[in-house]
Amino acid sequence: MRRMFAVAVAAVTVVWLVGIGSSAHAAFPGANGRIVFDTAFSGRPQIYTIRPDGTGRRQLTHVANGHAVSSPEFSPGGTRIVFTIDEQIWVMNADGSAQHQLTHQAGFLDHNPSWSPDGRKIVFSHCAAPFGFTEFCDLDVMNADGSGVNKLLGGNWVNQFPEYSPDGHKIAFESTRGGFVCAVWVMNANGGGVKRLTDPNLEASNPDWSPDGTRILFGTNCDRPRSQIWVMNADGSSPHPLTHMPPRGDAPVASYSPDGRKIVLLTNLNQLIHPTLCCWDLYVMNRDGSHLHLITTHDAGVTSPDWGPRPR
Repeated sequence: MRRMFAVAVAAVTVVWLVGIGSSAHAAFPGANGRIVFDTAFSGRPQIYTIRPDGTGRRQLTHVANGHAVSSPEFSPGGTRIVFTIDEQIWVMNADGSAQHQLTHQAGFLDHNPSWSPDGRKIVFSHCAAPFGFTEFCDLDVMNADGSGVNKLLGGNWVNQFPEYSPDGHKIAFESTRGGFVCAVWVMNANGGGVKRLTDPNLEASNPDWSPDGTRILFGTNCDRPRSQIWVMNADGSSPHPLTHMPPRGDAPVASYSPDGRKIVLLTNLNQLIHPTLCCWDLYVMNRDGSHLHLITTHDAGVTSPDWGPRPR
């Protein structure tokens, strides 16, 4: 999750943007595989994967103190993970091997990377932060090896959390365009046809496509407490809530399972039930919001879940 965990990485010399550097995710169709996320189990942000039942946790990164990783997302085939270290984009194999850096843009923050459905492109948010805080973020795209960077969407707005639709024709993203605090927008994959999907009063964020491309998950109240997970049709129609968090409860980020039947989400519900516990955990629920159940319980904040397909 983004905004709510900036404190957890205050030691990092790079100042994080409008929020935490996790990304919303596109669920690529397939058999359900592992869930990737970043957290601070070891005292500093690292990336882990876990089975959907909460077993088999594996640590994939081992960054040194003073650095932070975030925004992991599985490739369409489930064999690679794109992520960030100190707001530059990296990629690795799904087992954590062959980690290497893709972007090297001094003076800019690159975050929220997301794969195209064919695995050949990565779209990301490219931000200028000359005084330690974000002034604006463009949406850029590059080849999966880091070459051929091109701007898709510019302007003096904060455009972030871009996600390709499963057919590759559209990109959903969050933006302050129009002067709103935040809203979910969509555009053509070439950057044209920009259209707002959500009512500005929802303060919608973190879009995530369903594997069949017919629905989009999103969080509400992007800069405030009491966020909920909502869903809408891909054209923005029929928005409605899936979660009903209690007072002081938040559920800001969610990701569909590759088979489209389940949703993994981030929430602080466990902390409300057990005040001695800290921060954020992962829950899984049915796609209609029913049968919400906990899969992680730790004393450190979990962020940025993405449910990957089983490697083909």
